[in-house]
Amino acid sequence: MKTITAALALLLLAGCGQAAERPYQPREQAAPATGAAKASPTATREASDRPASAEVGDLRVRFDWPRQDTALLRLFPDYYLAKYRAVFSGDDGYLRHADSMFRESAIRWVRRFTDEGYAVAGRSRLYRMKVNAVVGRGAEIDVCVDETEMRVVAGSGEPATPQPTSIRTPYLQRVLAHKGDDGRWRIKQIAYGTEGCGR
Repeated sequence: MKTITAALALLLLAGCGQAAERPYQPREQAAPATGAAKASPTATREASDRPASAEVGDLRVRFDWPRQDTALLRLFPDYYLAKYRAVFSGDDGYLRHADSMFRESAIRWVRRFTDEGYAVAGRSRLYRMKVNAVVGRGAEIDVCVDETEMRVVAGSGEPATPQPTSIRTPYLQRVLAHKGDDGRWRIKQIAYGTEGCGR
């Protein structure tokens, strides 16, 4: 990797254990995505089912859930955890959250870490989660991401230098989702923004 900033540029678009000895290759295996086949995007879920935080490898993720919780709102948080799980362990469960149009981008994001032996450590936070619109089989969701207390680390666990500039301030992830014929929501595109996520 020429520089950490260049190699991890997709942190802007997504969004420690030892690195895998072989290049990361996802398994070609179908898996269920977020949302039950007959569930409405506005169907609420039990508050007790919402974790305040979760740990993936050396990363601890905090969730600031809104009052209303839906399967669609869970799409990005589920994907966020799953993509870092792929970085740490090679698990390809993150792909069940990816629409066919987003699949290759998701795989490239993981490979930016695994091919060079990098992972992450520290803390991050997902907050101001909001479903902006649901139109037919399409939806738009906003999630703020704060990774200012997260660090990119080498296989030894030591912080990489320089750290990517993308994690220095909170940022917005605008998710475009598509509902498949199986009734499940998957990510079609993720856009990056710099406004509306101030702490």
